[in-house]
Amino acid sequence: MVVKARVQPSLPPGPRGHWLRGNAPHYEADRIGFLQRNVRDYGDVFSFNENTTVVNDPALVHEILGRTNTDFLAEDAMFAGAGDPEATAAEAASWMAARRKGWRGFNRTVATAHAGRMMRLLDDLTDGTGGRRVDVLDLMARASGCMVADYCFGADGSGIVATIEANVAAALPIMSSGRLLPRWLPAARNRRFLAARRATAALIDDLIARRRSRPVPEAPRDLLDVLLAAREPELSHEQVRDVLRVTLVASYGVPGAAIAWAVRELVIQQDVRRRVKEEACAWEGRDDPPEITELPYTQAVVKELLRAYTPTWLMGRTARREVQVGSWSLPPGHQIMFSPYLIHRDPRWWPEPDRVDPGRWLGTESPHARHTYLPFGAGPRVCLGTQLGMLQLTLAISRLVRRYRFDVADPANRPASPSALLKPEGLRARFVPREAEDRLR
Repeated sequence: MVVKARVQPSLPPGPRGHWLRGNAPHYEADRIGFLQRNVRDYGDVFSFNENTTVVNDPALVHEILGRTNTDFLAEDAMFAGAGDPEATAAEAASWMAARRKGWRGFNRTVATAHAGRMMRLLDDLTDGTGGRRVDVLDLMARASGCMVADYCFGADGSGIVATIEANVAAALPIMSSGRLLPRWLPAARNRRFLAARRATAALIDDLIARRRSRPVPEAPRDLLDVLLAAREPELSHEQVRDVLRVTLVASYGVPGAAIAWAVRELVIQQDVRRRVKEEACAWEGRDDPPEITELPYTQAVVKELLRAYTPTWLMGRTARREVQVGSWSLPPGHQIMFSPYLIHRDPRWWPEPDRVDPGRWLGTESPHARHTYLPFGAGPRVCLGTQLGMLQLTLAISRLVRRYRFDVADPANRPASPSALLKPEGLRARFVPREAEDRLR
């Protein structure tokens, strides 16, 4: 007989914090350290404040992710004040219907065409640095923005990258802040964010309208073609726009942060860099980029970097109704936060978690305990760009190592900065094409 845990009406224990500002000052001073200390002091479920519970138990996190769209809502709150949970749930259902169509956009034909264009975009941006020392995160974020715009719109997407950059730049201060403001408050950050979101939506509307005015292609060439070709049922304009907008914004910074971590780690670990290069050079001379299955070691490097330096280091869900999480009953509107970074670095689930070792992914056995690897989330709202992200990261890292010599000043002392994304602080590098260097010898 299964005995259910007793539901407790009060919130789990947690740090009391300042009488007025609560735990915000301690959290803002050291976000990861604050969470780690409280897991140690209070266990895998603790209260951050009266409205937020932090969960660090992998089984509970997996359960919460699996109950998304029913008991929990995934939408990130950008403003203070509870919205209508049922209206949000209805919007989520519409989004999920469009999202399922979007999954079909990742087929071999579209992926192969995108991969070739992606390599040219990466070359153009990296060559454009002229061998000067540049901020790696800025360069790779721009590259990932160009890549996802190409995947969504093909050649039509080049003009939208600057708009997406402005959208992300306007959202970051809100996402990084420990305090949300009401939507109606005419604060500068609210005005910037709402204006940027309107500009993004307007530009996507224009691209959709232009594509609809052209003859339908024989086969889809990009995600927009796939969404417009959807039938039974046909997607509404709003559904198409929402899938494109979320894909563009969500895929702008995450791959860039992951590639920046790769550059840092490949400078530190020269043996790893050598093996990536050897694997990449084996496919030199082919007209089409290799499949990622043909780059097993580089793919293992990507998986390990997404474990050790998870860009989306903090995720959250909102209780749609009164819900039970473990032995605790949480009210509607309650926020549940969890950190893939903490789970990925927990020695209970991973051997030598602080060691960056791609080899852990090359064996026949799983390198981790169940439910303890979630760089893309899990459940019905698992990241739409999982396959696209693995393709872009694997091919981009392989290309950088094969085509460029790069160095980083003092790479080991570039700390992780956990704001909206986990990123290496102050990482600067030079990228010199190997062909240009060889000609100078």
